[in-house]
Amino acid sequence: MVKPSTPSPSHESSSSSGSDEGTEYYPHIVFLQNKAKRENFCPRNLKQMQLVIDKIMMHSHLKYKGTLSMLDCNIFPGLPPSYLDTEVNLFLLPFMDTDADDALPRATPGGGPLFSLLPGYKGHPSFQSLIAKLRSQIMSMSRPQLSHTILTEKNWFHYAARIWDGVKKSSALAEYSRLLA
Repeated sequence: MVKPSTPSPSHESSSSSGSDEGTEYYPHIVFLQNKAKRENFCPRNLKQMQLVIDKIMMHSHLKYKGTLSMLDCNIFPGLPPSYLDTEVNLFLLPFMDTDADDALPRATPGGGPLFSLLPGYKGHPSFQSLIAKLRSQIMSMSRPQLSHTILTEKNWFHYAARIWDGVKKSSALAEYSRLLA
């Protein structure tokens, strides 16, 4: 029976961080800014935030691009997807104020009765709408397989036991427990 390989439990492995062999073990990262102000939803500011995060994470192996998009969920309907060169997994959420909708000034150009029923402009969709869009994008992210074969409970227990044996035999853990004693 061919078994999928498990990552080496050794902490002293000679492979450097420059090799791309272990990229499948790197997680997807989503940058979430809560309590975002109206100015943060400006396309120019969004692009600037994307560029800053991209520069910070440039040399990282973590998957921080391409799995979550504020442009794809129609928050900025006039912007084409090509507006951001490489889109970082960044999502903005405004304050969660339910009473703030009542405090916004009503639109009254010309004082017509129809415009007085419209809510004031907030600069972004509602908090609940953005949460629903974020949830749908996170749930639709691709999930990599944990192994190359079908993972049964018996196989999972076998691999977990192998990894636990590797942790128990680790020199780093032995040194840590020696320092605690």
